[in-house]
Amino acid sequence: MLIQPYQLDELQFAYCHRIYFRTHTRRRRPIQSLPSLTTQILQVLLEPFHVHPLQFAATEQEITGLLSLLPSESISIALSKIKGRISKWISTYQDPSEVSTHHKNLGKGYFAATVGQPTTDSIEAYLDKQAEHHGYANRARPPIWVKRFSHAGSDRQKLMTGHAHTVLRYHLVFATFFRRGVFTDVAARKLTECWRSRSEKFLIDKVSFVPDHVHLAVSIHPTHAPSDVAVSLMNVAQEFIWSEFPKLVIQAKVDRLWQPSAYVGSFGDLTCNAISAYMKNWMEMHERDFY
Repeated sequence: MLIQPYQLDELQFAYCHRIYFRTHTRRRRPIQSLPSLTTQILQVLLEPFHVHPLQFAATEQEITGLLSLLPSESISIALSKIKGRISKWISTYQDPSEVSTHHKNLGKGYFAATVGQPTTDSIEAYLDKQAEHHGYANRARPPIWVKRFSHAGSDRQKLMTGHAHTVLRYHLVFATFFRRGVFTDVAARKLTECWRSRSEKFLIDKVSFVPDHVHLAVSIHPTHAPSDVAVSLMNVAQEFIWSEFPKLVIQAKVDRLWQPSAYVGSFGDLTCNAISAYMKNWMEMHERDFY
């Protein structure tokens, strides 16, 4: 039987993709005009790229911001767009004496972390409670499987780049076709093993299966968009379940394993509100020092 793989352009995403970032000028050279770059100006500069700065602040040497991105946007590409537009703004509109002779006004490195309304702890708790939430907890053999994975430092290291430090975590949700019950605890465990064996630029931190859908907490490399990771996981799962557990999909009477949709939600140790308050305090502190 020919099983149609999932393509990115056919999927519908419900999402909340937000990141906090921080970077600095090239060689930390002061640029006096940089603090005049506001959130509103940056919004206009980035409008063609579908990158939405929710909050932005800058000193003469550092810039920091809170961004809203599409799930198809990788962090490295988004920050490349931002840094490129800011550098061009400095070169085009500011005092020529401030423009770098190397045509790069911002440094190469950056820090970036995903944020959201849920925190890491709340996502962990939510995935643990799927059995109770869906009414399976009181069964003698609940058809669920929940597992959290710890990772060695070498595993986390493969998510880093030489010029950036990132902490990028996402909550993914996939539902089976027509929400039919497909997964058993055995199939869920075996599929998770398969997923983990094929993860090159992402790590699975936790999974929570019920018969008709799965929740995952994943960490990814900054060059990978969360939507690409989602499509990869969906296709690997479909291929694996049809190969190793064909009776489950035959009994469920589905032609494809998943609905052509997914949820992608960013999260971290701090909420968006906490990051916003931090940025406000950070800017007020620098303004006090300046004046």
